[in-house]
Amino acid sequence: MSRFVKTFASVLLGATLLFANEDLRMADSCYAARAEQANGDRANVKNVKLMKELYLKAMQDSSVAERATQGYVKSFYFGFRFAHYDKNKRKINLDSLKQISEDAYAKYPKNKEISHIYASALSMWGAEKNPLTSVKEGVASKVRDVATATGDYQILGRAHQLLPYIPLVLSWPSKDSADHYLSLALKNDPKDLYNYFFLAELRFDQKRYADALDIINRGLSRGVRTNNFLEDKRGRWQLKELQKRINAKLDKK
Repeated sequence: MSRFVKTFASVLLGATLLFANEDLRMADSCYAARAEQANGDRANVKNVKLMKELYLKAMQDSSVAERATQGYVKSFYFGFRFAHYDKNKRKINLDSLKQISEDAYAKYPKNKEISHIYASALSMWGAEKNPLTSVKEGVASKVRDVATATGDYQILGRAHQLLPYIPLVLSWPSKDSADHYLSLALKNDPKDLYNYFFLAELRFDQKRYADALDIINRGLSRGVRTNNFLEDKRGRWQLKELQKRINAKLDKK
């Protein structure tokens, strides 16, 4: 094949992919702008709806299906956290998030972003169900397997912290393991404010108030990342609320 033909074929392929990826490009733009027109730390619902629709359309193109699926799961997770506040709809939204992320994980089990959201959704779903339902559905073992495969210490720590512990029935999770994995999560990713919050919350449960306050102060000193504005803004709010609870406990002593 001549150099001209090769060059022409490359240009044609690039133009084809650009056209095929237009929905994905627009969806990614919406996701990048997910903090725009927010009301406090509540995302703009119209923007969330638009990026979901665009990612869903892009998923029909096999050349970008995995990236689009990852974006769709991320946008659904973002919407669940930042755009939905009706308590009556929370259960429905969580069930939907679990199913959507579960289907995506079945197709792309090696995708770390999808795996993280699936394991997170499973953990939240299992924590909100009664212990017997959680055991029957095998939530603990599923979360363990998914998070271990990707080395997701935050999810492993939260699962050990939140999922029901049933002596003699389950050997997993355990509070000691929660401490181990949440400490590793913070060490590996000190930019994520939720790593500070989750570990500080565990220290609060352990009644290690001085340690919890130290972790909170370290988290608050990091500020807010521009590309994770709503996430970090909510994280800072969580840290400050926990700080108030700890100080109230100490004031009573």
